[in-house]
Amino acid sequence: MMSSSAYISRCQKELKEWNAPLSDWYPTDLIDIEDENSSNSLFTCELCGCSRVRFVHVMEHDLYFESVSVGCICAGIMEGDILAAKERERLMKNRARRKRNFPKRKWKETPNGNYILMYKSSYIQMICSNFNDEHYGVSYNGKTVWKHKGRPITSFLAGVYAAFDLVDPIEKVMNP
Repeated sequence: MMSSSAYISRCQKELKEWNAPLSDWYPTDLIDIEDENSSNSLFTCELCGCSRVRFVHVMEHDLYFESVSVGCICAGIMEGDILAAKERERLMKNRARRKRNFPKRKWKETPNGNYILMYKSSYIQMICSNFNDEHYGVSYNGKTVWKHKGRPITSFLAGVYAAFDLVDPIEKVMNP
């Protein structure tokens, strides 16, 4: 295994080859590859080439023309704070665990055919609309969504995942 200073040098060498800034990058997104694809393949870091990245840190710099998607350590090198990148990744792993367990929660059916769930001292409501096809809406803290990841919510399970993303958004990981 490469020493940490050699790894940092390798990453900075790659940034230099791209004519990219060496520091002061900032994260704009954090993506769980398991959420994004069903093939169970992992991501390859654009900076170091590591092919086993599950949590992708999307990094940007005001003086660079495009974002760079990297693993945790490369993100820390780019932003100059490896501990901050590790903390984001830790929070994201905890969120992934909560998301995996969220569908096991018991929703209560209301008399009008909707569903409610108490979560972290607040109610989540899933609304079932039977106008043409079966569609669901999810309401939490005054916000209602009828789409999840750009698609209509057409099953109870899709509604559960939409509810999770409302109550535990990735933005909380990015800005704890």
